[in-house]
Amino acid sequence: MDKLEFSIVWGVPSKVIYQALLDPFEVMQYTRAPAVVEPKEGGQYKIMEGRIEGVFNKLVENQEIQMTWKFNNWKQHSNVTLRLVEREDSCELKITQTNFPQDVDKIKLEDGWKNQIFVPMSKIRGYPIEDDD
Repeated sequence: MDKLEFSIVWGVPSKVIYQALLDPFEVMQYTRAPAVVEPKEGGQYKIMEGRIEGVFNKLVENQEIQMTWKFNNWKQHSNVTLRLVEREDSCELKITQTNFPQDVDKIKLEDGWKNQIFVPMSKIRGYPIEDDD
């Protein structure tokens, strides 16, 4: 089974990023589109005008989000885990995605997460992404 794993270090506490991922108003700001985000286990997740959808399976405040996730043209949902690790003056967001269609390009999938979600979150909401280089 294919697995996508990458991480991003943010120059803010984990509670800020956790909130940004679950607050419908913040999500609408950085995706620049209507969104349905029900921040509870079993709650719906529908962003980018319905092009991406899923359900929250597990929420651990300021630490972890587990959800199903798919593009509207995929036949099945993938599994996504967003894990937040608190650091001294920052946090690391570890993204793991499994069970996506075999014909999906992992590099494009990662780029989509970064360029459609995380970079806009950084620019529009002002949450700095730290360079690990």
